[in-house]
Amino acid sequence: MLKKGDKVGIVSPSSYIEQKDFQKGMDYLTSLGFECVLGENIFRKNFWMAGTPEERAFDINSFFANPEIKAIFTTRGGAGSQKILDYIDYETIKKNPKPFFGFSDTTSLQLAIYSQTKSVSYSGFLLMFDFIYEKIDGIVEKSLLEIFSGAQKNIKAGETFHNGKAEGVLVGGTLALLNGLTGTKYFPLKEDSILLIEDTEERTYRIDLFLDQLRKNENFHNVKGIIIGEFVDCENSMQRDISIDDIINNFCRGLNIPIIKNFPYGHGPSRHIMPIGRKVLIDADSCELSFL
Repeated sequence: MLKKGDKVGIVSPSSYIEQKDFQKGMDYLTSLGFECVLGENIFRKNFWMAGTPEERAFDINSFFANPEIKAIFTTRGGAGSQKILDYIDYETIKKNPKPFFGFSDTTSLQLAIYSQTKSVSYSGFLLMFDFIYEKIDGIVEKSLLEIFSGAQKNIKAGETFHNGKAEGVLVGGTLALLNGLTGTKYFPLKEDSILLIEDTEERTYRIDLFLDQLRKNENFHNVKGIIIGEFVDCENSMQRDISIDDIINNFCRGLNIPIIKNFPYGHGPSRHIMPIGRKVLIDADSCELSFL
């Protein structure tokens, strides 16, 4: 899929960032033999975001339109990618699909790209986030290199919550960002889907409300299986709150579909990189996810 010497684009669709904050990540890509090309507006600043919606979208559109750029990487998450969705050139992406890597706040953008173009993007890698601890985590790196080589086939991990097998398109990411698309044309549950969810630093009662809203969505019937990742630092915020495990279990109870929980995907240091928009098979009996 990617080879040494390929040019890759670097964009900031979310929060403001300085080069020193993602230099280690860029050095890592360089060490793999890629040539990093910075977006024209990557160091802009507009409130807490990396430029205006138009500026941030410009860099993404330009890299998708440029045949020399073979993949696009996001510097960081934070907040703000949802604001650029109306400025993305989806027709260009449809004509020039290429790997687009991001995570966390990038969920909004990756789901919009899938819903409007059916293109696959990759959730679980950020140039700043994955080098906070100096060195990239082993599972993240293995997953990344498999994607680069085109070898990614299946993942066996997590615990069975409800048995069964199902096929569908893998959609999801950070739960709060997924729910932020509710009622818009970018909401992704438009066909048989395998839902992937995780979140971080949210109060437990808000996670409960997010999940309740998701289940009430008119397209929730398209969810044929669920992969529940990690909910990092989503602890009880008040004495009367119940635990995040209780909230997850309550959401899943009564859903007669295959469900895997405690899957290694989330805001912890270690996670699998997941192909959003790709058809997959979930086997909750053996806790295996196969990419079709």
